[in-house]
Amino acid sequence: MINKHINLFLLATENLLRHRTKTVVVCLCIIAILSPFITAIAISEGIRAQSLISVKEGADLYITFDEFGRNAAIPLKYLDEIKKIFGVTKAIPRIIGRGFLQNKLAVIVGINKEDIPKSITCISGRIFENANEVVVGHELKEHFKLQIGDQFSMRGQQRKNFTVVGIFSSDSSIWGSSMILMSFNDAGELFGKQGVATDIQIHSLPGHNSEIATDLYDILQNEPYRLQDKQMIELYFKKGFMLKEGIFTALYTVAFALGIPAILVASGFGLSERKREIGIMKATGWNTLEVLELISFEQLLISLLGATIAIVLSILWVKLFNGAFIAQFFIAEIPMLPKFTLPTRFLPLPCLLSFFFAFILTMVGSIYSSWKASTESPVISMK
Repeated sequence: MINKHINLFLLATENLLRHRTKTVVVCLCIIAILSPFITAIAISEGIRAQSLISVKEGADLYITFDEFGRNAAIPLKYLDEIKKIFGVTKAIPRIIGRGFLQNKLAVIVGINKEDIPKSITCISGRIFENANEVVVGHELKEHFKLQIGDQFSMRGQQRKNFTVVGIFSSDSSIWGSSMILMSFNDAGELFGKQGVATDIQIHSLPGHNSEIATDLYDILQNEPYRLQDKQMIELYFKKGFMLKEGIFTALYTVAFALGIPAILVASGFGLSERKREIGIMKATGWNTLEVLELISFEQLLISLLGATIAIVLSILWVKLFNGAFIAQFFIAEIPMLPKFTLPTRFLPLPCLLSFFFAFILTMVGSIYSSWKASTESPVISMK
């Protein structure tokens, strides 16, 4: 019994090799449909994982002021009182904004040198130590051909010159690729906002967030402030990625709907010849179940081949071309060809789903016609 199934499997392999044109056409249809899907899911999962890592390694609480329902700058006059709250281990003021370096938009991060996370390192140069010193991301460095010691000014503060003293690695986070890191005071002068911070990061002892929130209310009860914990920030990230994935899915569904007829037609390519083959099989003693098993083995092999090639091409798409033309769905304001290392995660489940989806499509395109031919008289099928 086992030998019978093995022989059918080997015969299915021979049929695919004999009908090379059909095999190639169906594989190309599968690859065209699955490659963008697998690549997009890998990019989305990679960015999501990198974002969640940054959230988990960040502060326990984030406090800002509220203005028209949005985050607003918080005065630094409350910083000392916040630091004295029981359970607070560290309170870090930051300035985060965006500005133009000539014609290119950059992320500006202002923070005191002693508060810089230890995970931030430079591939060349050093972290800033003095006023007007900055560390720039790899993408900015490549775009403007910046070197250690070069000086530049930014739109909005043309009289203030900054000196490049360090370069971030291209393998750092995607946000670091176009980031300019400077001292807190320099960032305040750049944006013309002295004595305020974009937010204050609060690191706390485990289990003390509720008590800290109560003390913050006593300190800021007459002010419109917003307090967000790590779980809330994580939820914002997840919702943002769900929105991005939803937009991509909506666009991809349209393209996918156009691709389904192509793969169904390709699966039935050479239908008259296949009917004659089935007629010969029936005339020589094959039953309907054996014919359908042979067809199923053929579709299984061609789906496995197409899905495997699609996965390999998706990996090459990301590794060699950095997800060109598709990364923009998930990362705003980047060029068609990203100049930084794109974070990706190829998970088993999307790859398995891609294979099963390809198998279902090819089966739909061939199983009914094969069953109909196998139930007809051999004489009619061989005409």
